[in-house]
Amino acid sequence: MRLEVTSEPTCPWTEYKMRSPLDISSSHTPAWRKLLLTGTLLTSCTCSVFSELPFSAQLNTLTEGASVHLPVPRSLEGILTTSWFRGYDAQPAAMIFSPEGLPGPAHTGREMLGTQGSLVLRNVTAQDSGSYTVVLETSRGRRSATKQIHVKNSLQLMPLKTFPAAIRGVIQSELNYSVILQWVVTMDPEPVLSWTFNGVPCGMGEKLFIRRLSWEQLGTYMCIATNSKKQLVSEPVTISLPEPIAQPTEAEPMEPDPTLSLSGGSAIGLLVAGILGAGTLIAGVCFTIIQSLRTDRQRIGICS
Repeated sequence: MRLEVTSEPTCPWTEYKMRSPLDISSSHTPAWRKLLLTGTLLTSCTCSVFSELPFSAQLNTLTEGASVHLPVPRSLEGILTTSWFRGYDAQPAAMIFSPEGLPGPAHTGREMLGTQGSLVLRNVTAQDSGSYTVVLETSRGRRSATKQIHVKNSLQLMPLKTFPAAIRGVIQSELNYSVILQWVVTMDPEPVLSWTFNGVPCGMGEKLFIRRLSWEQLGTYMCIATNSKKQLVSEPVTISLPEPIAQPTEAEPMEPDPTLSLSGGSAIGLLVAGILGAGTLIAGVCFTIIQSLRTDRQRIGICS
């Protein structure tokens, strides 16, 4: 999926404004909220059967205040509806836009739909760092694709201590393994530490433990430290699965040319035949030389 950064959208957009999360009342529920609830329930029941499209694990770095355009895969045909989610897992609570184009619980008011079902994020902040998943209903079934973005904070970002170690802000870990993120910067007075996952609060305290990593926990984490004097933000750390390693293929053994290779008794026979042939040739040459000398002597005797 290609990511395009623009200062202002160049295509006509449809913008929706609403509060998030949804506040659905049981007695006076507007029709559009009922429609959104229906779409959310349908998505939660069916999103587990779609197939995933390839996506790149490389982060695209943006600056705060910029706008980012996330298009849908252009290789697909027959796209009927699109819906957007924060994170890898298309859960109802993480929905930004429903298949009907209505804002979901993860809508912040800065997202809007573009042409062909694309997603536009305006005035991005560091909290917007993370992954975004689009679910596509096509004529051939349900598909999904995920893209990651990294928004660089205008403030100085503090490092985190991680296990396993993060390389360029990315931790690669297998599922069901443990991951630990720890705030290590000392502040006076003691700060309140809060953690976010794809921009959504997910924990408090000095350490964030992920005891058994699951699909739903793949994404970008940050820590925010706040005291009475200042606020510090950590560098974003993205947890992803290891990239597949291409297995080296074994070289196929070369078949010997049957016309050029001999072994065993055939090789010995050929060697003996060669020796005999060489001996016969030498003997023939010697016999010819001797006969020539005898003939010359006989001619000399007759002449004398």
